[in-house]
Amino acid sequence: MYSNSLKWLFVFIFLIIFGLNSLRPHVGFAGTSKEEAVYETPAEPVFGGTYHRGLGHDPFTLDPAKMSDTYEEVVTQQIIEGLVQYSDNLMVIPCLAESWESSRDNLRWIFYLKKGALFHNGREVTAEDFVYTFTRILDPKTESVAASLLTRIQGASEFRKGKADSVEGLRALNRYTLEILLSETFPQFIAVLAMVNFGVVPKEVVERQEDDFGIHPVGTGPFRFEYWERTKEIALKANEEYHEGRSYIDQVLFKIFPGDSPELMFDEFEKGNLEDSLFPVEMRERVLTEGKYRFLRRPALTLRFFIMNNSLEPLTDRRVRQALNYAIDKETITSEVGKGRLIPATGLIPQGMAGYKPDDTNYPYSPDKARELLREAGYPGGKGLPAIQFWSSVKSKALLSEDKAIVQYLSAVGVKAEFNYLTDWPAFKKMLQEGKAPVFKYGWEADVPDPDNILSSLFYSESPDNLAFFQNPKVDALIEKAQNEPDYRKRISKYSKIEDIIMEDAPVILLNYRAYERVFQPYVRNFEGKALGDHYFSLKRVWLDRGTPD
Repeated sequence: MYSNSLKWLFVFIFLIIFGLNSLRPHVGFAGTSKEEAVYETPAEPVFGGTYHRGLGHDPFTLDPAKMSDTYEEVVTQQIIEGLVQYSDNLMVIPCLAESWESSRDNLRWIFYLKKGALFHNGREVTAEDFVYTFTRILDPKTESVAASLLTRIQGASEFRKGKADSVEGLRALNRYTLEILLSETFPQFIAVLAMVNFGVVPKEVVERQEDDFGIHPVGTGPFRFEYWERTKEIALKANEEYHEGRSYIDQVLFKIFPGDSPELMFDEFEKGNLEDSLFPVEMRERVLTEGKYRFLRRPALTLRFFIMNNSLEPLTDRRVRQALNYAIDKETITSEVGKGRLIPATGLIPQGMAGYKPDDTNYPYSPDKARELLREAGYPGGKGLPAIQFWSSVKSKALLSEDKAIVQYLSAVGVKAEFNYLTDWPAFKKMLQEGKAPVFKYGWEADVPDPDNILSSLFYSESPDNLAFFQNPKVDALIEKAQNEPDYRKRISKYSKIEDIIMEDAPVILLNYRAYERVFQPYVRNFEGKALGDHYFSLKRVWLDRGTPD
């Protein structure tokens, strides 16, 4: 009746092969043969020490059901876990489920839990905990942005509408066996479950703390929550009872840098106050040649763009949105601002992800075409067009330079752009969700190595992450078909078609892809980055080799 669950890993093998060497990390001394250097990790890890890490903004919540950005995920990833997880090569591997299997039609899934895995409060994790966790995500009262990814579970729709008290397709068959029944095929289901949003939480703690769970989370992960001093730091402590074995590090301190300033973060790193750091792009050459620190670089499944609110005038007019795209020289910005860290974007599906097309479908730099479109839209030379308000949460030196260049490019075609900055991240997020920002700078790191995670998350009309307020019935219909397409090649082909339609509609100004780059102190060992970006890093096997000379 059941097919071995390993067949689902072939999807991810394909993704890695498709990306060729682009997903291989380069780690080593920055001064040796640029990014190709590697180092040998000593064979004997040691326990102890505190790992200090910069965090670009103060999170809003650490409740996995409610979080929706990298700053929240990067911390919660250390505290809370789910049924499965990603390996460094994006394979789906066991976590709290030691194995699983699916029916041939992939509508019935059985997960066998590890015995003896404990929550941080000392209670053993059971199948009922996952029934509660997933039901809580589906409950409209929770307002979870991840709920849409579970709506294919049988009975989810009835439960969300208040027609049922429980979700029919979620059942604990016994203490350690979880059954999930789907009402329709969902090819990326097992990969979706690796998202930290679906990490298991203890019912008795959540219901006792209610809204406070997001600031005092309890999970099963390698680190326990210790304290959170708003805008300053978040402290975690090693979980002595961790089911995979205690982490080598005793404590993790996330030092918060509101405004996501790489200058301030790197300055603290150079003073020896952080174990790793971002660094300003203008210092990249120095970092690469000086040889003082360990350097990690790998392409990430990450987009950088300006999202336009398609529901606000004059951005409701596709010709205006297209004009803004043509007016900006993205290649020059990528080269001059990115200085090797940024990669020219050819489309919404990034390099290394299935469906990526090397043929450039992004808008080329064409001021004449921009002026023509503005004229057709009724704004000849920009006359009658109101100043367009751009927003950003980041004020680093390089990005301020990027913003200045964009103002100049738009001015050249008659468009007045005014930049505004709000470095209070929760307030910035709230403004975007309420649709109050006409245009804003945004980055998207894929949660799942699948094009659906980009195209449906950002552009499906009912998605909570559709911050462009983009509405296209044809795109919605094609996304629904692609999500239910069992043939992998046909499904990827559908997403390629969806990407073409969205690019033509121009709901965003796609700037570039971003490589994952970070520097580490010479004594940091065993850090591995993932192509999914910073929000999937784990410190559970990192150790500090302060006593061994390099």
